[in-house]
Amino acid sequence: QPDLGTLGNMRPRNIEGPGTWQLDMALSRIFRFRESQNLEFRTELFNVTNSFIRMNPTTTLNSNTFGQINSSADARILQFALKYAF
Repeated sequence: QPDLGTLGNMRPRNIEGPGTWQLDMALSRIFRFRESQNLEFRTELFNVTNSFIRMNPTTTLNSNTFGQINSSADARILQFALKYAF
């Protein structure tokens, strides 16, 4: 333990969170009505596999939860869009 009020010999930013990966996907389709009119349908999926993604641990030294992971990233998100161009 370092003396009270000192930083010790620990280098800055040496606490690392868990490694993560996420699979995102987007699909789109364009429908043509006339030469100058288009309708585009688009679907975007984030975290397709709905994996549990841990966030970084708490790094506040005065916190009771220092070094603990208390949060996670968003679950699967779907987003739809429809665009009409003329």
